[in-house]
Amino acid sequence: MVPLSFIKMHGCGNDYVFIDCFTQPVPADPGKLSQTVSNRHCSVGSDGLVLMLPPAVADADATMRMFNADGSEGSLCGNALRCFAMWLHQSGRCGTDFCIEMAGRRIRCEVVQSDVADRSAIIRTAFGKPGELAPNRATAARLSPFAIPLELPDVSVEGQCGGTLHVSMGNPHTVFFVESLSEVSFDTLGPRIEHHVKFPHRTNVEFVEVTGENDCRVRVWERGSAETMACGSGACAVAVAGLSAGRFRPGKPISVQMSGGLLTISLDEDWNVSLQGPAAECCRGTLPPSAFTKQAENTLSDANSPN
Repeated sequence: MVPLSFIKMHGCGNDYVFIDCFTQPVPADPGKLSQTVSNRHCSVGSDGLVLMLPPAVADADATMRMFNADGSEGSLCGNALRCFAMWLHQSGRCGTDFCIEMAGRRIRCEVVQSDVADRSAIIRTAFGKPGELAPNRATAARLSPFAIPLELPDVSVEGQCGGTLHVSMGNPHTVFFVESLSEVSFDTLGPRIEHHVKFPHRTNVEFVEVTGENDCRVRVWERGSAETMACGSGACAVAVAGLSAGRFRPGKPISVQMSGGLLTISLDEDWNVSLQGPAAECCRGTLPPSAFTKQAENTLSDANSPN
C-alpha cells in the first residue's frame, strides 16, 4: 500500500474528502475508507468520501461517486458536485460549462465565479426534473410530492411538524414545514424518520421554517451521515415541496438558509431544478497506509454515538 493524496472541500460546510482518481488508483474499498476518513476525532473528519473519476460515458466530462460517513454509497450530492466542478475547472480539466455523471445521471455544471488563488467558486448545477416520487405513480403526477403519514411511538410527529411531504431528487427526501425550528425535537426525529419502516432504503429529512415570501431556514438530517451543515439535494427538495404546497411563489428563486450557508434554488415552468451556491477548498494532505488497515477503521456509530 502507498500513501493516498486527498483534498478536503466543502459546500456551505457540507464537507467531503475527495480522492483524485484521474492520477491515482481507485481505493479497493471506498465504503470502508469513507468510514475511516469521516471520523472527526481520529482522522481527517468529513461528512463522507468522494471519488473524482474520469468520464465513464461519452456524453460526460467526469464521473463522481460519493460515500456517506457510514460507508453507504449516495446517489446524489449537490454540495459535493459543486466542489468537484470547481476542482475540474481550476485544475484545467474543464472550462466553465460541462457535465458530471453520477449514478447514471448527467448533471450540467456552470462556473459562475472562480477564484483560483483562494480556491473557491460559485457553481450552478442543473438537476432536471424531480424523479419518480413513488412506485407505479402516473408520469403526470410525478411532480406532486405526496403525503406519508408517519407514526412514531412516544413522539408526536404531526404535532411538531404538521404535514409530511416526500420528494425524490434521485435520492429520497422527507420534508416537514414547521412553525419554528427551535421547537422541533431534531435529534430525536431525524434518525427515527431516516430509519422509519415506510422508508426501506432510508430517507433524508428536512425541517423547514418559512421566513419570507421565498425564503426559509432548513435543518437537515442526512441519510447515512446524520446532521450536516447543508444538503444541496435537500435544498432542491425543499423548493419542490414548498412550491407544490403553495408555500413559495413560483417564478422567483428560493433562498434556502442552512446551518453552513445560503443556497439558491430556481425552477422553470417545466419544473427543471437548478442549484447555485459556493464551493471552497479546506486543505490538502496524504492518507498513510494505516488508514486502509482494519485497526484504523472507525465506524460512524463509534465516532458519533450520542453522549
